[in-house]
Amino acid sequence: MPINSQRYFMRKEDYEPQKANPDSRFRCFDVKCLKCGCYKLTVTAHYDEESGGAFVVLACGRCGQKEKIILNL
Repeated sequence: MPINSQRYFMRKEDYEPQKANPDSRFRCFDVKCLKCGCYKLTVTAHYDEESGGAFVVLACGRCGQKEKIILNL
């Protein structure tokens, strides 16, 4: 039976579930880009004075995917 060398040389940390950064304010949330799986997201909040609406834009730093979330105030 052949040994899967990639699995054999994996570190112990690779088997553990991913943990949030202890300095993060959002340790209880797991937010990532669903297109590429990257955790480096940029969040910007916008307010449109003409319509009186506010929205938040999440942008992935790796692939550039953007998601607009409209806020109901």
